[in-house]
Amino acid sequence: MRAPGQPWLLSMLALVLAGACGGFNNGQLGEGSVRGRILGADVDVAWVGVFGESELMTRVSSDGRFELEGVPARTVELFVMASRTRAARVRAVPQGARVIDVGDIDAPPGAFITVRLRGDDGNVPEEGEVEVDGTPFDDLPVDPSTGEVRVGPLPAGCYAVEVDAKQHAKKEEQVCVREGEERLYDVVLAKVDDDDGDDDDD
Repeated sequence: MRAPGQPWLLSMLALVLAGACGGFNNGQLGEGSVRGRILGADVDVAWVGVFGESELMTRVSSDGRFELEGVPARTVELFVMASRTRAARVRAVPQGARVIDVGDIDAPPGAFITVRLRGDDGNVPEEGEVEVDGTPFDDLPVDPSTGEVRVGPLPAGCYAVEVDAKQHAKKEEQVCVREGEERLYDVVLAKVDDDDGDDDDD
């Protein structure tokens, strides 16, 4: 004869096993939210993102406050654009399904990199573009008359800068900048013949 409570116990056991085996959606436990406030933010341009996760970005409110949702629950660096001249990188450790507060962020003067692009013939290549990997500075067009583009503000640190142009070999190098630095970065791209380009056709 079975104990009256046994079906109830079996049901509870099934629920526990379902959760342990991934039967429930635990996706929210892998993400959290980060909030804070940027001091002296220029709300026309200020935003906060996650370094290396260019799709995770948010603008700030009129008083500089922000809340960034869907941040991976691991140690990350926030990329903070406070104004047209100030920027910061802030370490944060989001927790699953929770909101953490990084407090007030007083961003220091950011650095600027002026990329000066030339082909190996000394001329400015056509359709030159610059990307700073892991940041929203993506596909920035080079001025065809000068061969230059100014990128920033960037928080102090090191960045993978990728330069590309029509019919030229792409180049990527690490460029490090200090707080408030104005850096000139000369790039020479090698010409690529049509026959040496990417094999798009079989």
